[in-house]
Amino acid sequence: MGKDLGEFRTYIQSHFEKWGFTKAESEIGILILRGLSLREIATQRGTSETTTRQQALSLYKKASVDGRHQLSAFFLEQLLGSGGIKPSGRNG
Repeated sequence: MGKDLGEFRTYIQSHFEKWGFTKAESEIGILILRGLSLREIATQRGTSETTTRQQALSLYKKASVDGRHQLSAFFLEQLLGSGGIKPSGRNG
């Protein structure tokens, strides 16, 4: 599992580079993927929440996603594989 996670981190970083993220955007992207709020990210990085929000919007635009959920889904789909999880057919 450790090797797989290391490869996945490399995969994420390679996409951040491909999308042209700045160092700050890459840091914010990782923290978003870890589930932190923009306020938590700003506090952790020692920046204002407004600056963090602007940088997050910039990275979403560069990645062609609408927000944190689509960014996370992009990488989660890769982690789970293209086949994804098949519905069980149960309701509820």
